[in-house]
Amino acid sequence: MKNSLIDQAKEIANSDELHFVDEKNNYRFERKFTVPDGFSLNTIEQYIKRNKALFREVFHLRQVNNIYFDTAAYNDYFDNVLGVSDRKKVRIRWYGDTFGEIKEPVLEIKIKKGIVGDKWSYKLKSFVLDNDFDNTKIQNIFKASNLPLTILESTRMVTPTLLNSYFRRYFMSADNKFRVTLDYKLLYHKIDKRFNNFNFAPTSDENKIVELKYGLLDDDKSYAISTQFPFRLNKNSKYVNGINTLKQFPQ
Repeated sequence: MKNSLIDQAKEIANSDELHFVDEKNNYRFERKFTVPDGFSLNTIEQYIKRNKALFREVFHLRQVNNIYFDTAAYNDYFDNVLGVSDRKKVRIRWYGDTFGEIKEPVLEIKIKKGIVGDKWSYKLKSFVLDNDFDNTKIQNIFKASNLPLTILESTRMVTPTLLNSYFRRYFMSADNKFRVTLDYKLLYHKIDKRFNNFNFAPTSDENKIVELKYGLLDDDKSYAISTQFPFRLNKNSKYVNGINTLKQFPQ
């Protein structure tokens, strides 16, 4: 089974079907683990560093912020919930303070193709996130940011649906082929395409999420790494979790 999955991933990576904008791709596996209640950050860190892959902390602690976009019918949300094989997420990401002047924001389109994922990134002009923020302003930012025409056209079909933030720590294996991220202190803010009031307190999420990321050719080594974590491997989407927290969709 494992060989067939690797062959499938390689076939996807070598296909031009999805990359109509940019022929370059960086398909990879992203394995997410839900950390059981009661695990402290220090305990999680010890499990990561004691792994036989010899993970070490790299980079520095950052606060990650995202504005997610979706269609009026929440197509991307429901594609994820229903497990549609070919799906996407559209978001703006930046680091540091959540509100105020947002410097160096990046438009990211995350592509899920079967068992692997890819991400396209485009630099955006700076903007201000405050109570005057609305979809008209962000659409003007898209227009001013020199986006490829097909990407610009796709942004006109979506509007802001979720604002979230969390802290992230980064770890790298000794061979530099596997990366682990640890996310915690998740906050979900309501955001609307027309009227916003960010003075309301956000909704907090006490979950801690560990994610193992690696390239297509290293899947045969991933099992030995992941089985050393006492965490449950499962499907986990911060976007879906946030929408579920803030909205009520019929089941």
